[in-house]
This record gives sequence, structure tokens and C-alpha cells, in this order.
Amino acid sequence: MYWVLRPLAWIFYKLFYRVKIVGKENVIRKGKCIVICNHLCKMDVFVVAALYPNQTIFLAKKEWYKNKFIAWVLRTMGSIPVDREKPSLATIKETLQVLKENKRLGIFPEGTRNTENTEIQDIKQGTAMFAVKGKALITPVIIHSKLKKFKTNYAIVGEPIDFSKYYDVRFTDEVSNECSKIILDTMHNLQTQLNEYVENKSKKKKA
Repeated sequence: MYWVLRPLAWIFYKLFYRVKIVGKENVIRKGKCIVICNHLCKMDVFVVAALYPNQTIFLAKKEWYKNKFIAWVLRTMGSIPVDREKPSLATIKETLQVLKENKRLGIFPEGTRNTENTEIQDIKQGTAMFAVKGKALITPVIIHSKLKKFKTNYAIVGEPIDFSKYYDVRFTDEVSNECSKIILDTMHNLQTQLNEYVENKSKKKKA
């Protein structure tokens, strides 16, 4: 069913949204990885999914699964329900199994959409845990602003974040905090790069 729904979603996305991707060379095409992204609107998932030709398994807030039909669609498209405040052991195991099977995991590490502005919010520490325990590189993605229909939107893909030096050490709170800070700093730096890129494009267009 996934391969039936994906083309329909792809057509919808391409018809209504134009997204210029900066840093495409940083996309990890094969093998397991965790792709993370800031979260400004519901359409963000399409930006991340469209970077790859095959399925990305996303973590999605459990509230989306209250409706049985929506829950079925989400599960079919590839998603794992998660309690953002206190992920269950079953959720953690299912998420790590995705990486164990050499698949790709998609996470919005802020935990919720930012509807107020484009500032990166504090991130949940689960991302660092999954990367270390799942021994997976992280591909960071930043979307410039809330996607607008029939307009040129922008996103940037950064170089992979490698936590391999933590793979064989005990995952303590200190390690978790250190890794989470690296993730947050990387997202901030990428956002700055993208803002500068878009600003320069705007200046050239006006000139």
C-alpha cells in the first residue's frame, strides 16, 4: 500500500510546492541513518521524504493515531507513534529496530511544530539516544520558513553528524546532553547558512 500512496503524495507535493534544496550532496542515499528537521508546518514531512527514493520511517506524536483511519494511513506510510513526553520502552525498541534493519529514521527533534516563528526550539534528547544506541549517522535538514504554495521555498541539508566516538561508552545523562547540544548547535549553524543563502538570492533578484 505504501508504494500506491507515495506516488499520490508525491504528485500533490510537486504540484503545489516548489522547494529548492541546498546541499543535496550531503544526503546519505544508502544504509541506515537518522534524518532530522526543524518543524514549521505539516508539509515538512514531504520535504524530508522527497529527499529519498525509498521509505523513511517517521516518529509521529501519538495524538495523530486517535482516529483509526488516520492511524492506518500513518502506519502504512511508515511511522511510529510516540509519546513526546515519555516514550514507552516498546516505542524505543521499535525505533531502534528500524536502524538495526538498516533503514532510515525520520525525526522532528523539537517534538512539536513551531507556529510562532522560525527559531529552533529546544530539542528532545531521544534523537541523541537513537543515534548512539542505533549507531547511525544523523543527516540534519533545515527548512527556511513555513512552506508556501506556488512559491519557491528553501531547505538545506548539512553534513552528517557522527557520534561514533560514543558508541562503545555508557550512555549517561552527560553524554546525552553533550550529543543533544551538538545537534542543536548544528541546526542553528545550518539555519544561519540557509538564511544567508536566501538573503543573497533575494539581493541578486532585486539587482
